[in-house]
Amino acid sequence: ERVYLIRRGAVRLSRVYESGEEITVALLRENSLFGVLSLLTGHRSDRFYHAIAFTRVEMITAPATSVLRAIEEDASVGLLLLQGLSSRILQTETMIETLTHRDMSSRLVSFLMVLCRDFGVASEKGITIDLRLS
Repeated sequence: ERVYLIRRGAVRLSRVYESGEEITVALLRENSLFGVLSLLTGHRSDRFYHAIAFTRVEMITAPATSVLRAIEEDASVGLLLLQGLSSRILQTETMIETLTHRDMSSRLVSFLMVLCRDFGVASEKGITIDLRLS
Protein backbone atom coordinates (compact mmCIF):
# COMPACT_ATOMS: atom_id res chain seq x y z
CA GLU A 1 0.00 0.00 0.00
CA ARG A 2 3.09 2.22 0.00
CA VAL A 3 5.72 3.07 -2.57
CA TYR A 4 9.36 3.29 -1.49
CA LEU A 5 12.23 5.11 -3.16
CA ILE A 6 15.75 4.38 -1.94
CA ARG A 7 17.63 7.68 -1.88
CA ARG A 8 20.83 6.19 -0.45
CA GLY A 9 22.04 2.72 0.43
CA ALA A 10 21.32 -0.87 -0.59
CA VAL A 11 18.31 -3.09 0.17
CA ARG A 12 17.61 -6.78 -0.39
CA LEU A 13 14.02 -7.75 -1.19
CA SER A 14 13.12 -11.33 -0.37
CA ARG A 15 10.04 -13.47 -0.28
CA VAL A 16 9.24 -16.44 1.96
CA TYR A 17 7.46 -19.25 0.13
CA GLU A 18 5.07 -21.90 1.48
CA SER A 19 8.00 -24.31 1.91
CA GLY A 20 9.58 -21.85 4.34
CA GLU A 21 12.42 -21.08 1.93
CA GLU A 22 13.40 -17.43 1.70
CA ILE A 23 14.43 -16.32 -1.79
CA THR A 24 16.13 -13.05 -2.69
CA VAL A 25 14.11 -11.47 -5.48
CA ALA A 26 16.00 -8.19 -5.90
CA LEU A 27 19.06 -6.30 -4.77
CA LEU A 28 18.24 -2.60 -4.90
CA ARG A 29 20.43 0.47 -4.80
CA GLU A 30 20.04 4.24 -4.83
CA ASN A 31 17.08 5.59 -6.80
CA SER A 32 15.38 2.17 -6.91
CA LEU A 33 11.66 1.76 -6.33
CA PHE A 34 9.72 -0.98 -4.63
CA GLY A 35 6.18 -1.47 -3.38
CA VAL A 36 4.56 -0.50 -6.66
CA LEU A 37 2.46 -3.64 -7.30
CA SER A 38 -0.64 -2.29 -5.55
CA LEU A 39 -0.21 1.00 -7.40
CA LEU A 40 -0.21 -0.75 -10.78
CA THR A 41 -2.87 -3.39 -10.10
CA GLY A 42 -5.26 -1.14 -8.23
CA HIS A 43 -5.67 -3.60 -5.34
CA ARG A 44 -3.64 -4.95 -2.48
CA SER A 45 -1.18 -7.65 -3.48
CA ASP A 46 -1.23 -11.06 -1.83
CA ARG A 47 2.57 -11.20 -2.20
CA PHE A 48 4.51 -10.16 0.87
CA TYR A 49 8.16 -9.18 0.71
CA HIS A 50 10.83 -8.50 3.29
CA ALA A 51 13.07 -5.48 2.77
CA ILE A 52 16.42 -5.76 4.54
CA ALA A 53 18.97 -2.95 4.54
CA PHE A 54 22.53 -3.97 3.64
CA THR A 55 23.88 -0.54 4.42
CA ARG A 56 22.66 2.64 6.05
CA VAL A 57 19.57 3.56 4.01
CA GLU A 58 17.64 6.75 3.39
CA MET A 59 14.21 6.31 1.84
CA ILE A 60 11.26 8.34 0.75
CA THR A 61 7.90 6.64 1.22
CA ALA A 62 4.39 7.62 0.21
CA PRO A 63 0.97 6.00 0.15
CA ALA A 64 0.23 4.41 -3.22
CA THR A 65 -2.88 6.61 -3.54
CA SER A 66 -0.76 9.76 -3.23
CA VAL A 67 1.66 8.52 -5.89
CA LEU A 68 -1.25 7.72 -8.20
CA ARG A 69 -2.66 11.23 -7.72
CA ALA A 70 0.77 12.74 -8.46
CA ILE A 71 0.97 10.73 -11.70
CA GLU A 72 -2.49 11.94 -12.74
CA GLU A 73 -1.50 15.55 -12.04
CA ASP A 74 1.97 15.47 -13.59
CA ALA A 75 2.97 13.11 -16.40
CA SER A 76 6.66 13.53 -15.55
CA VAL A 77 6.03 11.65 -12.28
CA GLY A 78 4.64 8.74 -14.29
CA LEU A 79 7.67 8.85 -16.56
CA LEU A 80 10.01 8.66 -13.54
CA LEU A 81 8.05 5.68 -12.23
CA LEU A 82 8.25 3.99 -15.62
CA GLN A 83 12.02 4.54 -15.73
CA GLY A 84 12.36 2.98 -12.27
CA LEU A 85 10.29 -0.03 -13.27
CA SER A 86 12.24 -0.44 -16.50
CA SER A 87 15.45 -0.51 -14.50
CA ARG A 88 14.01 -3.26 -12.27
CA ILE A 89 12.98 -5.29 -15.32
CA LEU A 90 16.49 -5.01 -16.77
CA GLN A 91 17.98 -6.08 -13.43
CA THR A 92 15.64 -9.09 -13.33
CA GLU A 93 16.58 -10.09 -16.88
CA THR A 94 20.27 -9.82 -16.00
CA MET A 95 19.77 -12.05 -12.95
CA ILE A 96 17.89 -14.62 -15.04
CA GLU A 97 20.73 -14.65 -17.56
CA THR A 98 23.23 -15.00 -14.70
CA LEU A 99 21.38 -17.96 -13.21
CA THR A 100 21.05 -19.82 -16.50
CA HIS A 101 24.79 -20.48 -16.75
CA ARG A 102 25.37 -24.22 -16.49
CA ASP A 103 28.12 -24.48 -13.90
CA MET A 104 28.44 -22.85 -10.48
CA SER A 105 31.71 -21.03 -11.21
CA SER A 106 30.18 -19.30 -14.26
CA ARG A 107 27.13 -18.25 -12.23
CA LEU A 108 29.38 -16.89 -9.47
CA VAL A 109 31.54 -14.90 -11.89
CA SER A 110 28.45 -13.45 -13.60
CA PHE A 111 26.88 -12.56 -10.26
CA LEU A 112 30.06 -10.86 -9.03
CA MET A 113 30.18 -8.83 -12.26
CA VAL A 114 26.61 -7.66 -11.65
CA LEU A 115 27.47 -6.74 -8.06
CA CYS A 116 30.58 -4.84 -9.21
CA ARG A 117 28.52 -2.89 -11.72
CA ASP A 118 25.61 -2.09 -9.39
CA PHE A 119 27.26 -1.84 -5.97
CA GLY A 120 31.03 -1.70 -6.53
CA VAL A 121 33.27 1.11 -5.38
CA ALA A 122 36.43 1.51 -7.46
CA SER A 123 39.78 2.16 -5.80
CA GLU A 124 43.46 1.76 -6.67
CA LYS A 125 43.35 -1.82 -5.35
CA GLY A 126 40.29 -2.84 -7.41
CA ILE A 127 36.56 -2.84 -6.81
CA THR A 128 35.04 -3.31 -3.36
CA ILE A 129 31.52 -4.68 -2.92
CA ASP A 130 30.62 -3.57 0.59
CA LEU A 131 27.57 -5.80 1.09
CA ARG A 132 27.12 -8.69 3.50
CA LEU A 133 25.82 -11.50 1.31
CA SER A 134 25.56 -15.20 2.02
